[in-house]
Amino acid sequence: MSKTTCSSHDTRAPLSATDLPLVIHPGELHAHWADAARSKGFTLIARVRDRLHVALHCQTCRGVHVARHSVVMTAQPLCPHCIETRWRATALAAGLTWLGRDAHRHYGHYRLPCGHAARRQFSFVERVASGEVAARCETCLVHREEAEALRFGWTRLGRDPQGNPSYRLYRHNCGHEQRIARANLQWGQCDCAGCGQSWTAKPSFIYLLEIRHPGTRRRYLKLGYSSHPARRHKHQLGLPKDTEVEVLRVVAMPTGHDACAREKAAHTRLKRDHPEAVVPNPEYADLMNVVSEIYRPEALSILHETLDRIESEVATGACIRTPNDLSTPSRSAGGSDPEAAPDDPEARTPAASATRPPEPSHPRHKPRPARVARDHHPILRRHWGLTV
Repeated sequence: MSKTTCSSHDTRAPLSATDLPLVIHPGELHAHWADAARSKGFTLIARVRDRLHVALHCQTCRGVHVARHSVVMTAQPLCPHCIETRWRATALAAGLTWLGRDAHRHYGHYRLPCGHAARRQFSFVERVASGEVAARCETCLVHREEAEALRFGWTRLGRDPQGNPSYRLYRHNCGHEQRIARANLQWGQCDCAGCGQSWTAKPSFIYLLEIRHPGTRRRYLKLGYSSHPARRHKHQLGLPKDTEVEVLRVVAMPTGHDACAREKAAHTRLKRDHPEAVVPNPEYADLMNVVSEIYRPEALSILHETLDRIESEVATGACIRTPNDLSTPSRSAGGSDPEAAPDDPEARTPAASATRPPEPSHPRHKPRPARVARDHHPILRRHWGLTV
């Protein structure tokens, strides 16, 4: 509906064409137009601007506005002054101050109780007035988040660059930038992946396990992360004693923070692109104490492709910390693989594994070719610190 507001609050609204601050069109003012306007709560004053528009006088608020004559004949004209009066009343009930309309017809500008101006949807303000929600101020929220970050040695840089509404981007006092869930930072339950001493800053691994239970002849694949993959399946999965577990592959990660982020992203992508590969929890709930991260054996090639991609990203420096930042463990400190010979070239450090070029990608839905005479845990020879 095209309309022009002539008067918003003047109780002496013009009732004659000569009083209107508009260009009067010399066309005929038809009687059936006037009757239709009167039946809908308006008084037809004159034809204005062009042959298509008329000036209407609201019988409720005595305001004048311009509308198309087709609207008068075929629909219910809406008085913009009455609508704005309702918006003002709703804002007052919500504890806000009406400032004016926005360029978008569904939005208006309000002053919040804190004094900051905000742009809000009219329907949202109605929900605030009814007590369903609260009118949160973005400016005050940013100030609170900045103060929370400073308490624990962080500086808030902005919203999450990956678009997660629960995360923010922060910079630690050491200069390291990191995505952190705001709920964790509020309580200080976070550590810097650049200079911290917890698992988030220490080297970690993304692993691929094959789990076989002879008693029920069930076979599953598990993708996860841990600083000690072998200890993970021996002491933390709650598997029966007769379960056979093989570590098919591990990918060294610079930090536990990187491992956690990439592992979660991998599971999200797998659930979205290959839902048929995900095993429902009730199927293995009696076998292990995890609720997700379990896949069908037929998804082996897909999981290897996922690890290939992660390994390639780490090798090209796509992580927060480059592989060169990792320190090489000393053999004299007992950090070498006990299964590897002293001069075994395959006994590499996590840094060496991180810079190892990725293996060729595997065809989707095709199993990897079997290798002859391989050890029970061949991949563990490549990574320092892993024991079975």
